[in-house]
Order: sequence, then C-alpha cells, then structure tokens
Amino acid sequence: MADLLDEVVLKLISSTIRFFQLVLTLVILGCTAQFIADLSEYDVAIPDGHVAVTAIAGIATIWSLVALLFTFCAGRIMLEIETLFDIVCVALSIAQTVLLREDALSSVTDFAHRYAGAVLAGFVPNRSLVRSSFAVAIVNM
Repeated sequence: MADLLDEVVLKLISSTIRFFQLVLTLVILGCTAQFIADLSEYDVAIPDGHVAVTAIAGIATIWSLVALLFTFCAGRIMLEIETLFDIVCVALSIAQTVLLREDALSSVTDFAHRYAGAVLAGFVPNRSLVRSSFAVAIVNM
C-alpha cells in the first residue's frame, strides 16, 4: 500500500512539473511568434535566432505535452527514456537563452538600431516580448 501511495505522489509531483513546463514553453512560443509576426508586417529581415527560438519552443511544447501524457500512462522504461529527452530539453532551453541574450540585454537604442528597417516603416520594436521570452527561458531551465 505504501509503494502505491509513493507512486501516486511521485506521479502527481511529476505531472505538476510537466504542466508548469508546458505553460512556460507556451509563453516562450507565443512571445517569439508575436515578435516575428510584428517584424514580418514591415518586411524586415527576421533574425535567424528568433526563428530558431520559435522552433525550439514548438518542439519543447510538443514534448511537454507528450511527457505529461506519459507521466500518467507510461511504465518504468518509458520514464527512463523520458529522462533522456528531458536532458535534451534542458540543452534546448540553454540554447534559447543564448539566442535571446543579445536582444534581451541590449539597450533600447541598440535594439531600435538593430531593427532600423522596421523603425523607418513606423514600427516601434517591442523589446518586452524578447525580454519576457528570455526570462521565461531562464526559468524553464
């Protein structure tokens, strides 16, 4: 009986962490997608780093959802495989942080100069989207 209770508690804790991970990856995905959508309206070259962060966030979101389902219905072997993919997701979160670091830590004028083509077209770059993605990527590690 004690083993069953321990397993239920562990699955509950694991599913809570998975849900939190899913929410964080959705926030990163939404912020970077919105930033890319804002830039694409003004025909400005979209930085490859932001496209990569969006792709990484999409992969991490799908993995978080799959891992959440595996937490409830998978056996021991699947949970060990899940741990390997979690290590990969940590590496991807570190990559997101590195890719967003330059834009997130730059000053407002440097950020505006980097996207000068959009500024000339009337776009005011929203640095808060990039900064929030950067912060959530750090928390997601």
